[in-house]
Amino acid sequence: MTTPPGDDPLPDGGAVPPPRSEAERVRAAAPDPTSAPDGTTLPRPPQAWFTPPQVPPTPESPEAAPHRSLGEYLGALVIGAAALLLLSVFLPWTTWRTPDLGRAIFVGVSESQGHTTYGLAAPYGDIIVLAGTVALGLALAGRAVHERFVPYAAIPGALSLLALFHRGMTLGDGSVTESITWGFWVAVLASVAVLALGLAALARGTQPARS
Repeated sequence: MTTPPGDDPLPDGGAVPPPRSEAERVRAAAPDPTSAPDGTTLPRPPQAWFTPPQVPPTPESPEAAPHRSLGEYLGALVIGAAALLLLSVFLPWTTWRTPDLGRAIFVGVSESQGHTTYGLAAPYGDIIVLAGTVALGLALAGRAVHERFVPYAAIPGALSLLALFHRGMTLGDGSVTESITWGFWVAVLASVAVLALGLAALARGTQPARS
């Protein structure tokens, strides 16, 4: 029987395909890296048009020193003023002279000899020592514990200032001429400094917090 043109003969059912090499069998058994486990094709990841330049990491700036508050400076100033107040009790506060020869012989000094007295004489010296010690302790507590102790230094500062004014108004008696010297003024300035710095710390602590 003649086969019509255009019709291919059917393959022989008994034909055997040529054997595959070992490499072909391994390649056929290997999974496709671009396909999902269910056999579908995975989407291709987007490709970058260019590689961005590598920017070196910015070095960390050193930590700034902690900012000191105004209260710490006030505490340091109160320490200095209180120490000066304590030192003033060992400075010459007054000088006195006897006006007549008889009084000078009775007291034991000559008429022209001046004698220097110190602020440690009771009761004024005791008050100054107490006030200076308390002010110094409060100032040190304000530096070591908390700034809230510094404003209370104004109390011993005012106490010492009152004692100094009273001492200045009761100089001498009817037969002894007494005059103020530089040690007294050092104590006055130190008392004023302790009082003013304590009040400044108190005013600073009562200010409303800024938003």
